[in-house]
Amino acid sequence: MTIALMPQTLAIAWLALAVVLEVAGSSLLKLSDGMRHRLAGLLGIVMVIGAFAALAQAIRGMDLSVAYAVWGGAGLVITAIVGALAFGQRIRPTGWAGIALVLAGVVALKLL
Repeated sequence: MTIALMPQTLAIAWLALAVVLEVAGSSLLKLSDGMRHRLAGLLGIVMVIGAFAALAQAIRGMDLSVAYAVWGGAGLVITAIVGALAFGQRIRPTGWAGIALVLAGVVALKLL
């Protein structure tokens, strides 16, 4: 028995893929060290392009404003966490406050 995905569920899956690809692509671009490591840079670029392609699929089933806000907000938060854990980047308290404001904006947009 095959369970058909509802359009909203499929759109959310595409959006989640877009976020994962965007974070992975950005991380690989960081690892490329300004494209000195060409393979990491090329893979990063391919993943960022893939993120936009997945976002394009996501907006077929949800509002552009919501999809873009969630994609940008989730990407920002996860990338900040990856930067701190993988690259030793320090986020100051004001940076965390800014991230919280972005998340609040995404939630407000989704609820309105």
